[in-house]
Amino acid sequence: MLNFVFQGYTTTCSPCHRHCLTVLFSLVDFHKIATHCQTALIDQCLPFWLTNACDGLGGGYFDYLTPDGKSIDANKTVARQAEQVWAFAYLYTNIDAQPDWLDHALHGADFLAEHAHNSQMGCYTYLDRLGNPAATPATAQLLVYDPLTGARVAAAYAQIHQATGDDQWAMLAKQTFQATLRHYQTTREALLNTSPDHLQPLRHLSQPVALLRALVDARSLFATTDWKEATEPLLDEILTEFLDKRHDTLREYVGMGGAFSNTPEGRRIATGLTMDAASLLIDVGTLLGNRRLTLQATNWSLRTCEWAWPSRAEGRTEARTDDRQGLVRWLDWKDQPVAFEGDTQRLAADHLLALAALTNGYWHTRHPEAPRWIKRIYEYTFQHFPDTRPATSWHWGITSQQQPVSPFKATADTGCYALVRGLATTWQHLDQCALLQPVGLRGVGV
Repeated sequence: MLNFVFQGYTTTCSPCHRHCLTVLFSLVDFHKIATHCQTALIDQCLPFWLTNACDGLGGGYFDYLTPDGKSIDANKTVARQAEQVWAFAYLYTNIDAQPDWLDHALHGADFLAEHAHNSQMGCYTYLDRLGNPAATPATAQLLVYDPLTGARVAAAYAQIHQATGDDQWAMLAKQTFQATLRHYQTTREALLNTSPDHLQPLRHLSQPVALLRALVDARSLFATTDWKEATEPLLDEILTEFLDKRHDTLREYVGMGGAFSNTPEGRRIATGLTMDAASLLIDVGTLLGNRRLTLQATNWSLRTCEWAWPSRAEGRTEARTDDRQGLVRWLDWKDQPVAFEGDTQRLAADHLLALAALTNGYWHTRHPEAPRWIKRIYEYTFQHFPDTRPATSWHWGITSQQQPVSPFKATADTGCYALVRGLATTWQHLDQCALLQPVGLRGVGV
């Protein structure tokens, strides 16, 4: 007998009802896609980073890597350093306890612990190659207490603690998170109390999402009541200020208190960030026993797919003769034309984060629309982003002409984080989904 669950209702289907089973499962072979994600991660991507990313002289990792693994000497973005630590520590703990993976993660974690903090445990945003605080390239100012950077560093330490069991990493994770969250809340409260006559900056969805994700990574370090107490205001901020309830859509930028800004930035919806937030909130909903939140976040990921696929994205300038054109980077909340640099590019991160969100949502809700989108995005992703040259990693983005966006495999804006998180978690979720899939129906739709 097969139990099908959707929106809290359970229906039992007899094995003889082949039509029912085909509707539910024939769209995608979960086991096959999980195997492809495993192969891509283990055989295609990780060797490139293990071989080339570590800076043996300065410590940490190189921000810029060419396809043949050559490094470009440059400042180091602390968030990218922390993301790589997180990725390899996560793999060691959750995939396979490979000593090389842990050594790679510790190489970056030691660099962060020694150089990334000021005396109050705030995190510098940029460091030079040897670990000295560096100014941001855009403003020539030294930046500390960037919420996303601090959250990434705290999450990295939490993952290292899980991998090693060493309490020094637990202490660093808690101190870093608490310093970052305290500064974030103080700054936010000060802006809320600012006179409306003053020009107030727009706030970005990535900040509360990163802080909430760090809390999920570090939940074992907090008492249950303390963890929930820290989680609730961040969750409330996302669901009351960044969520547009009329359209049930997460906005990328909002004014203080969730005020709408009728500007290109204020109307913008970031596909990859929405997918990342949706997958996170599926996890949070599961941890809190909030099934409504889990289903709502699953619906966000599906709605974003419908909206961001080119055949449905109105106002785009590129040709739309092929329905397999991938997810656009940005959408306009009011369906106005999007005119940001790189708006016609397709990013591997967006597609992998979408796969992670869709498979996570399907595992927890059995939403019947998810398999169709899993199949479509999987096919596009594995057709366009793997680099067929030996000993190199995936392309991080392609142009509208399906050419690589950049000759670099890593830059200050992108590294291995989304690649590892997307492939690893999609693989894990689909392995679980495959247990639901009748063996006789595997491969029907792929």
